[in-house]
Amino acid sequence: RYQGVALVHGLCKLKPDWLPSCPDVLQALVQIWSSQERLAAEEQAAMPLEQVREFKVIAKCFVSCLRHQAKALGDEIGDGHIELLFLMLSIFSHHTLVAYDFLKLFYLEEVATGYSVAQRVACLRYFLRFFQSSRTAREDRVQALQLIALPMLCASFAKGEGEAVLSKEVIATIVHRLLGGDMLASYDEALRIELLRLATLLIEHVPEQLVDHRKELIKFSWNHLKSEDTQSKQCAYVNVCRFIQVYDTPPKIILQVYVALLRTFQPDARALVKRALDILTPALPSRLPAGDHKYPTWIKWTKKIVVEEGHSLPQLIHIWQLVVRHPALFYSSSAQFVPQMVNSLNRIGLSPNCSTDNRRLAIDLAQLIISWEMQRIEAASLPTTRPASTGPATPTAGAKRPA
Repeated sequence: RYQGVALVHGLCKLKPDWLPSCPDVLQALVQIWSSQERLAAEEQAAMPLEQVREFKVIAKCFVSCLRHQAKALGDEIGDGHIELLFLMLSIFSHHTLVAYDFLKLFYLEEVATGYSVAQRVACLRYFLRFFQSSRTAREDRVQALQLIALPMLCASFAKGEGEAVLSKEVIATIVHRLLGGDMLASYDEALRIELLRLATLLIEHVPEQLVDHRKELIKFSWNHLKSEDTQSKQCAYVNVCRFIQVYDTPPKIILQVYVALLRTFQPDARALVKRALDILTPALPSRLPAGDHKYPTWIKWTKKIVVEEGHSLPQLIHIWQLVVRHPALFYSSSAQFVPQMVNSLNRIGLSPNCSTDNRRLAIDLAQLIISWEMQRIEAASLPTTRPASTGPATPTAGAKRPA
């Protein structure tokens, strides 16, 4: 059988239009691909190498067929084309002896960025049906999000075609059926993480179309803040921070999220916590203004954690890294932090066993202290601005200063 499959692949390379014009041959390949022989992934280690390679050759035949159909049919691609696109996802849900990197590149480069708006719309509509089908395996839902839905949406937003791809109907289905509904309880952590990524992407790029769904969005992400899975929990924090950046949120919730992120310095959560803070922190001056107080509450809490919990070096490094990344936001309150910065330089960068990253942070802190001081001196040396006068005039003792 392998020789027959190899012959079909050779014909596909010579004549790309041959396989699409032979539905019987294509259907035979689909039957082989969907057979229990391939789905029993644990038995692949005992298969002859030739049999394992057979499925890789079939995947290459499918890619050739899809590539030709996408160009030949244009916006008129049918469900058969899209079904074949989703059929191949199952290969990533099982361990295999053969690398399928070429297939991932096909999804991420040619499908996500090369398909037209109409083709992407058709794929996303099929994805919604595929996701909600009871026959779809959980692993295949994760792969569909990772390799088709999310890359397509990212490419659409990058091209400024997000609103053309996402109709109100599609958005409503995503919010009410994927992020809510009866299926939610059956999701595993991997699927929840991908759905959080999807929700975050939508909030970032099409916030106006989600205004009516704010309650459902924040409910979905807030529930995941209690998750025991670290990655799921931190993805939820990224989602909530994006929500706070875009929509009005009660100050109590904003401060609660900010303080929780300041206190999350564990290495396994570092990347996502950094991303969440980099989204939230620039929004804090407008979301939590100082009001009648000298310093806003988020500055007070930042200093409070530095003073009370700074005995933990990882905690201290976590906060100083945030300040170094956003120096302009902390400049007006620099007097609150400079003494602690100076005192912590020895602990961070001068101990004999400190890491290269810690030494780099110590240098960044020293540069930041000097930069803030130079900025203060420059601001103090600027002459006081006075309103322009039409001629020489001597102010009288009883004259009032202009407002």
